[in-house]
Amino acid sequence: MATKQEKINAILNELKMATSDIKGAGVISPDGMMIADQLGGNQGDAAAAMGAALGSLAKRVTDTLKVGDFQEVNIRGANAGILLFDIEHRASLIVIVNQGANLGLVLLEARQAQAQLGQMI
Repeated sequence: MATKQEKINAILNELKMATSDIKGAGVISPDGMMIADQLGGNQGDAAAAMGAALGSLAKRVTDTLKVGDFQEVNIRGANAGILLFDIEHRASLIVIVNQGANLGLVLLEARQAQAQLGQMI
């Protein structure tokens, strides 16, 4: 039987394989620790810390402006994009996408992974 870590990694791997626009993905804890890292390279710890800070700020903004619970953030950089999804207020899914990515497909796949992770975490 697969461990929880193996199941999380399988979901991330399936997400990465869904479209070539996804460069990497990871699951991070609210306190900035990497739970599962398939971002590639050695950016995992920094991505986890900044992703947790971004999620915390997004939650504060949505609470202050009374627009409902934080669900996702989309950042577009000159060379790539970063998507951050809340997972049941217990973790976050971070996805790195190529510049010019088909965001419709990426969002569809990432939201499916978010739902699967929400049932597990």
